[in-house]
Amino acid sequence: MTGNGIPPELEFADDDPDPRRERRQRRTRFVAWVVIGALILTGGGATVFALLFG
Repeated sequence: MTGNGIPPELEFADDDPDPRRERRQRRTRFVAWVVIGALILTGGGATVFALLFG
């Protein structure tokens, strides 16, 4: 142990890149942007329809 309470086998566990984690983060970001875009489009569409047919 290094004095900080973390076992040596887990001390540098976050240092190696995990391709699954990176892929998951990329997919999460993509889904978030799609949701944001859909909210903007549907919100904007609802506003346009309200102004036209109001």
